[in-house]
Amino acid sequence: MPTAIVTDSACDLGPGQARSIGIDLVPIVVRFGDRAYRDGVDLTLRDFYAKLDPSGELPVTEPPPEEAFVEAFHKHVSAGREVVCPTVSSKVSKLYEIACAAAAKFAGRVHVIDAKTISGGIGLLASGAAKLARTGADAPTIAATLRKWIDSQRGYAIYPDLKFLAKSGRINKAQLVLGTVMQMKPITRVNPDGTLESETTVKSFEQAKEMIASIASRRLANPACARIAVMHTNAPELGAFLAETLRSKLAATPAEMNVWEAGPAIAANAGPGAAAIFMVEN
Repeated sequence: MPTAIVTDSACDLGPGQARSIGIDLVPIVVRFGDRAYRDGVDLTLRDFYAKLDPSGELPVTEPPPEEAFVEAFHKHVSAGREVVCPTVSSKVSKLYEIACAAAAKFAGRVHVIDAKTISGGIGLLASGAAKLARTGADAPTIAATLRKWIDSQRGYAIYPDLKFLAKSGRINKAQLVLGTVMQMKPITRVNPDGTLESETTVKSFEQAKEMIASIASRRLANPACARIAVMHTNAPELGAFLAETLRSKLAATPAEMNVWEAGPAIAANAGPGAAAIFMVEN
């Protein structure tokens, strides 16, 4: 039986996109006030952005309940399939812990991997795992390959407005003052251990757009083997610009270049108009 690939919707692959390549998504929970929605099930991406009010109460996101992972795993294990499940970095979410608790009920048939990244970084890992599964690779082989890819991954993000980061607690008051009064724009990175940290600070968002592409291009050891996801939060023109700018700076054509729209897990914290570049070298 082929190996099943399961991940959470914070990977920012759309439900239809995920299904088309053989990935099951477990939806994260999005709360607007006292209303809770399952990402991609009760709440589409278009509906999410329509409800998002920068001047009002911001939505919050939560990991799926353990029962949701149990249900997803059981469907495959009961059919005779093993499961590989990459999840959001354990340094920024309890999702990995919850998925591991669910996997423990299946006697080693489910392999949960801390992806040590977020958003499109998980999307790259999950889509790569699904491709391996389609070739007939078994679960231990796919899990081992994911861990190798994780060692090579990089991720960087830019933000036009720091109010969302401040409201969500992702930056402190001093950083907010620096960004609003001094008009400085941060570029953040995903560290190898899965934590998020500042990479550098520039004087404008226009400069940040050029700088993030330059940083990403310099960090690729072998661009021809790279799979890249350029993410944006309701800003398709920005996503296309970053993809084209990055492509022009690379010494070789990457194996894969995607432009994907980020969902609630990122947009609730970064706000609309933000962008990121994630890379994995196969």
